[in-house]
Amino acid sequence: MLKSVLKRALGLGTAVVEGARIEGESIIVSARPRRAALRCPACGRRCDGYDTLPARRWRAPDVGSARCYVEYAPRRVECPEHGVRAEAVPWARAAPSRFTSAFEDTVAWLALHMCRSALAELMRVDWRTVGGICARVEADLEARDGRGRLDGLRRIGVDETSYKRGHRYMTVVVDHDRGRVVWASEGHGKRQLNDFLDHLTDVQRGSIEVVTADGARWIADVVAERLPGAELAVDPFHAVSWATEALCLITSKLWV
Repeated sequence: MLKSVLKRALGLGTAVVEGARIEGESIIVSARPRRAALRCPACGRRCDGYDTLPARRWRAPDVGSARCYVEYAPRRVECPEHGVRAEAVPWARAAPSRFTSAFEDTVAWLALHMCRSALAELMRVDWRTVGGICARVEADLEARDGRGRLDGLRRIGVDETSYKRGHRYMTVVVDHDRGRVVWASEGHGKRQLNDFLDHLTDVQRGSIEVVTADGARWIADVVAERLPGAELAVDPFHAVSWATEALCLITSKLWV
């Protein structure tokens, strides 16, 4: 019963839980992949075993206030095409990740809803680790989606935002259909937007139908030159903001 509960709580997938023990303030769960044969992690081909690596630990979601780790001594296989590789494990993404997929998915979700410093404190990891985790999760999602973040763009939004207490700017491009950021760069202006468009193929640029922006002239000029088939529109945030400002101005004059 305890093994099945741990397996579900830690997101171990098809792994077999062999036991658990307490070390200090941590819980160590011994697990192994459920498999019929050794396979290359790159191509999935059946391979001969090469050797066994020392036991490794992957950080898993906490159990209560205790840190939890999955422990296993992975085998290495010898693939005719890819050489000697450590086997893939069902609970974690490929090396160099030392976290379980369930832990990384939680961190990536929280990164969308809170600042990195608070997230690092909550999950008890270094704040620099958060960026690496998010990159792995994003790459995994793109692989499962079957397309890259710049593929299939139809309706995009371009905006400039300030950071570092408003003293520095960056340009951000979002995909409205998927609700995600697809590109960002320090600075703002024609050079940054042209840099983004240079990353796209002719087919990718041709698929863009709508570009929303804040009405900046430099954005309109680049869209007209580089995306002649796209329609330029004011994004909802700025449309509402401007309408609110105009309404307040009219109201204030009426009260004078």
